[in-house]
Amino acid sequence: MVDTKIDWYHDFLGIGYHVYDVRPSIFLIFDGRRNVINTWNKIIKYFPDDEIKTRFVENDSTYEFILYCQSRILLTTWVFLKSLKISEHYKKFKDEYDGAALLKLALYVPKKDTHELEIFKYKKIYTYIKYRMKSEAKQNINVTRSMQNLRKLSDK
Repeated sequence: MVDTKIDWYHDFLGIGYHVYDVRPSIFLIFDGRRNVINTWNKIIKYFPDDEIKTRFVENDSTYEFILYCQSRILLTTWVFLKSLKISEHYKKFKDEYDGAALLKLALYVPKKDTHELEIFKYKKIYTYIKYRMKSEAKQNINVTRSMQNLRKLSDK
């Protein structure tokens, strides 16, 4: 991630987790069908599966979600960022993760008193998932820059 252009992506609603399958899944959740399709077609489909990295940086009751990958086709590194509250779903995923997970995309569909997720068939398999405490994250320059970018976003 050092010698390429970095594009920051934070225009998604959040993260979903599904652990009751052969492989656990992480869903990037979007609020518009066009956003899902564009994110896949213009960014994620060009990620080599074996180079996608995710870092969960924990801090008391919150965590920073950082997903990044360098695309040689796009000649850039895309970094997906989101600051979230630690939930029971997150804890369950962390406990169930066994070395590989699926990255999938989902559309948030609000209903009258509830909501649904429309799951798209797009998926990537990836294995570089690490859990860090905030104090440990400072050892990785990529994660440090991502966390600085998240702080700038929250200050706006």
